[in-house]
Amino acid sequence: MPERTSGWRDPGTLWLVLPVALALAPHMLFVPGWVGLAAAMTLAWRLSPAWRPGGAQRLLRVTLAGAGVAATYLQFHTLAGPEAGIALLVMMAALKLLETDSRRDHAVMVLAGYFLVMATLIHHQDMVTTAWLLTTTAALTASLAASQAGRVPAAAAALRTGTLIVVQALPLAILLFLLFPRLAGPMAGLVQVESARTGLTDSMAPGSVSQLIQSDAVAFRVDFADPAADARGLYWRGPVLSDFDGRTWRRAGNHAGMPEAEPAGPALDYTITLEAGDQPWLPVAGLAREVPVEGAWSTTYLEWLTPRQGHDRLRYAVHSWPAFQMETELPNWQRARTLALPEGYNPESRALARRWADESADPRAIVARALAYFRQEPFHYTLAPPPLGDDAVDDFLFQTRRGFCEHYANAFTVLMRAAGIPARVVTGYQGGERNAVGGYWVVRDRDAHAWAEVWLPGAGWVQVDPTAAVAPERVERGLADALPAGERPLLNLPTGWLKTLRQTWDYLSNGWNQWVLGYDFERQQRLLSALSPSLATLHGTLLAMLAGAGLILAGLAFALLRDGAGRGDEVDRLYGRFLARLARIGLTRGAAEGPADFARRAARDRADLAPAVAAITELYVGLRYGGGAPRRVAELRRAVRGFRPARRH
Repeated sequence: MPERTSGWRDPGTLWLVLPVALALAPHMLFVPGWVGLAAAMTLAWRLSPAWRPGGAQRLLRVTLAGAGVAATYLQFHTLAGPEAGIALLVMMAALKLLETDSRRDHAVMVLAGYFLVMATLIHHQDMVTTAWLLTTTAALTASLAASQAGRVPAAAAALRTGTLIVVQALPLAILLFLLFPRLAGPMAGLVQVESARTGLTDSMAPGSVSQLIQSDAVAFRVDFADPAADARGLYWRGPVLSDFDGRTWRRAGNHAGMPEAEPAGPALDYTITLEAGDQPWLPVAGLAREVPVEGAWSTTYLEWLTPRQGHDRLRYAVHSWPAFQMETELPNWQRARTLALPEGYNPESRALARRWADESADPRAIVARALAYFRQEPFHYTLAPPPLGDDAVDDFLFQTRRGFCEHYANAFTVLMRAAGIPARVVTGYQGGERNAVGGYWVVRDRDAHAWAEVWLPGAGWVQVDPTAAVAPERVERGLADALPAGERPLLNLPTGWLKTLRQTWDYLSNGWNQWVLGYDFERQQRLLSALSPSLATLHGTLLAMLAGAGLILAGLAFALLRDGAGRGDEVDRLYGRFLARLARIGLTRGAAEGPADFARRAARDRADLAPAVAAITELYVGLRYGGGAPRRVAELRRAVRGFRPARRH
């Protein structure tokens, strides 16, 4: 490869810049906009004819590097840590291209590209990103091989070389992935939460849940022990909201401890894979005695939480009872909290509830009266309700009558409290979609739901879903069937072959998450123990890793040596056949005569054979002494086969 290259038309420059651009591309989604713009402009400058190595532009490059470091510090207030470190790496790698004009610089640049590839995994480790990074690694390796060869090869040949090297390294990488000892604890601070997302929160105001529901992102996946289990009728419990200020519902706080509760129906066994997020809630269908997540704990409201606010992808097995009886005796402090209503809000709603209470002293009858009100009055289920005023419940119940689950749960809970019945709002998820390819259920953000719990004497806390009184299709068949036809496109739900394609992709992604990203210390121990109990020990694992690596490297060495020897033997055979055909017409190579000298002498004696002799000799010398690409052997084979020199007459 030329020592100095410039301009996008120059192959040497492209072999330098394009692989690095592939390594930089994924980071453009995460670094600040000014960093991405600066990197793009630097790459464009390196490809332009205006770039010149060394000399006059050196001061400008040093100035840009200093400005980049200063700007990074001002942005992040540090130069350490994943975010600031990656931004600085992106900027410095781009600027390094401006002073890369030698073979040594090229190798340093490729090494920086490898660091960029590894840094991408801090943000994403999905299948698409991994495929991109493997392709980028092959391109960087091809660029390095081309640089060290001292010439600009054909693109296909160089990429084939880079790909071959990556493929040869994969068995060793897989062995190390399977056997290298895993850390039993979290690597806090080293890797950021992948695609951290905000799901359910500890408050609910009009519009908060419906905004979440218009997202198609996966919240969690459920794999039931019983293949016949149906998730559509299940309520996945999340934050419980007891405090109300007239507009917003909020959690009452983290009161640790399991509430008094007993199962009231059959149990379910299932495994949940919860996507990474920045909220601590662990969804559970009903009553669970424990959730096997490190540090997980329950509140007195039957919420399960992780000890950290943010978490990576979690997988946990649960034994729970969807139907249960909770707190048949209500503590006074809870009664007071779940009856409280702020003064001055929603006078019409409170008057309606008091009238119901005056007409019947039975709490069950009042609950039934409220549900009948929702069924009989012209309420509509919609994702696009009109705005509400300060007296949101009054506006909803007596004017707009259009809303989503949060509107119905909010209004019902206020009515119950106004009638003297303890009540609270529960948020979580309801239902899900079965993945027919993988046989598991997918619960998405759009399955987020809000319902109510009322406390009834002798029964304790009883689940009531007022949304089901207005739109039973929401509970029985899912969100899409409950919405008006004009609003269903908002969900962008695929059908037919698109649905099958999406489910297939989700199945593959879930497998990747489980067996690659989820291959933790516990899973490694189970796998090694299943293969051999001795492998589950540190000593056994290290011995197996060393033995396996030795076998793989020995196999690669044997294959390379055999390929080189086999190719060398064939090259010599073909050249010998070429010499034999020249000898038959009186041109014999001398014992001390090299191939190039003999070719020149043969060309002088037989000028008509000069082009063919020169071409065959060049191919032979390139393969025999310069390595050459395997396709050149085929070229030599064809050239010798077609070489049929005739005697002079």
